[in-house]
Amino acid sequence: MDIIDLNNPRNNEVQYSHKKRMFQVCYEELSLKASNKLKYEFNALTLDTSALVHEVYMKMDKYQGEINNKNHFLAIAAIAMRRFLVDYARQKNRQKRGGHQIQLTYGDSNEQVATTTPEGLINLNDALNSLKRINKRYSRVVEYHFFGGYKYKEIAAMLGVSEETVKRDWRLAKAWLSKELN
Repeated sequence: MDIIDLNNPRNNEVQYSHKKRMFQVCYEELSLKASNKLKYEFNALTLDTSALVHEVYMKMDKYQGEINNKNHFLAIAAIAMRRFLVDYARQKNRQKRGGHQIQLTYGDSNEQVATTTPEGLINLNDALNSLKRINKRYSRVVEYHFFGGYKYKEIAAMLGVSEETVKRDWRLAKAWLSKELN
């Protein structure tokens, strides 16, 4: 797939069709990831899979960087999903001050489910921003695995590292976040 310079104003039409094509190619996968995130959401009557996928698309529509390939597109989608879920948690937090519990899974459905409140998700986001300043790759691994629901092998392909490196980064990032959040 060719790299398209999305910052070039002459490529606006190409940019739209390239993003639209990537979204169509990835729609089913994005829907599955969103569904996995939301099936554990407690009482999220205002947010469903389609809404989350379309909100992610709207955020990605504003993305002005280059989209190199499908993995890059999905990585950007995971970041957009994180941002949307954090914004959603902030909104819930403002509405209910304590709100309902939110349950999020890690990348594998066999793994442990994390139950958190909107405040907890906001705190996780703040901690991830701190981690990003220390080690950007660790932060990306958490974003892709926790928020995007991607498996180690998929993350390794997105980051261009080995699966073992991703597993090590995940363990170190979880340990750092655990210390930071307690």
